[in-house]
Amino acid sequence: MTLRMFAADLLVFSSILSAAWCQSVLKVSVPRTLISTSGSCLLIPCLFNISKEKENIPDSSPVVTWRRGSLWKLYDTDDFTNTHHQMEPVMEVVGDLGKKNCTSVMRNLSSQHSDRYYFRIETKTSTMIDTKAVYINVSDSLAEPDVTVPVLREGEKVNLTCTAPAPCPSHPPNVIWAPALGGDVTQRTQMNADGTQSVSAILNFIPSFQHHEMKVNCVSIHPLHREDKPLLSHKSVILSVEYPPKKTRISLSGLVWLGNNVTLTCQSNANPPAVHRWFLKRAGVEEELSISRVLSFTAAQDNTGEYICEAQNQYGAMNSTNLQITVPGISFTAFLSLLAVLLLLVFPLLVLLILVIYRRYKEPIRSETRQDQDIYANVSASAVESQQLQLKPGEDKTCIINHEHTFKQSLFDESIYANC
Repeated sequence: MTLRMFAADLLVFSSILSAAWCQSVLKVSVPRTLISTSGSCLLIPCLFNISKEKENIPDSSPVVTWRRGSLWKLYDTDDFTNTHHQMEPVMEVVGDLGKKNCTSVMRNLSSQHSDRYYFRIETKTSTMIDTKAVYINVSDSLAEPDVTVPVLREGEKVNLTCTAPAPCPSHPPNVIWAPALGGDVTQRTQMNADGTQSVSAILNFIPSFQHHEMKVNCVSIHPLHREDKPLLSHKSVILSVEYPPKKTRISLSGLVWLGNNVTLTCQSNANPPAVHRWFLKRAGVEEELSISRVLSFTAAQDNTGEYICEAQNQYGAMNSTNLQITVPGISFTAFLSLLAVLLLLVFPLLVLLILVIYRRYKEPIRSETRQDQDIYANVSASAVESQQLQLKPGEDKTCIINHEHTFKQSLFDESIYANC
């Protein structure tokens, strides 16, 4: 609050105090602060009491108004113009004055109407006003709705409540949950202790572990008097559902060889986090090893067996699938050395075997080639000899020689014989 505002409030307070002291005593009961939205309206819960000698005033049709603190010094003066009058919101007293109910409604609100307001009763003979004011805060945006989330436990039905103010009873907000989590949503309007109203959306559902860490939104939709789109306000919450351990499992890191470091990690989904216990089963007998999430050891023969992890919290327990671990009687380094020695011994034998197979494969091919050449030579010689025996008197031996040469080209070309 600035010094100028403080001085103005002090001036207003002294003026009101002087009027109340000199004329009559009026006690007004109103909320200290009310919040509304531009384009909407505002219900002001109001009750009043007056002194006994003035108790008949409410029955005499008095003029009741609300006056702005910032315009106080201008009221009832010639300086109060129509421009100043337009700065006041439209006010309507809806309460029964005969029952000392001064509840009122402000309409067509804008952010310029934010101010302190004082209730005033005026008759022909007297004017009464209280020093107590209600501060009206008109905003262009909406405040977040209020969300109440109890403790959530898997399988137990529960209610999530989202509440948004309803400053304008004729245009209450629509409050919804998104997503609805497969439950039922009920809306209700309730009266608050200070006389204001609010609308609540109650989501009734049964939580499961799948809802854990899920984000849900409460959305309030406020309709306006003006033609603008409704204003939206929302609040998001992350659900925390308590449930027993799920999906308990063991992960293994490291090679299981004699002398190697082996690490077993127990993993589970649980809320609150689970306590993990390790068991080793050998020859049908289980032995508890430790209480920890991670189990580490240097592999030895006595580490052979079935490993079991148990995850447990206050809601239950779950065992992992048994993990069989067998530790070989040789270290990984010794295994690699032995493998290298075997490879050195086997490699020369393998090369020798390949050479033997190769030679055996090539020998039949060479034998077949020589046989084909011998057959060809024998056939050629026989053919030439046959022709020499059949040579008639007077035939040219040159023909026979040529024929022999041609036969080497083709044994089956009959045209050569015809030419001779």
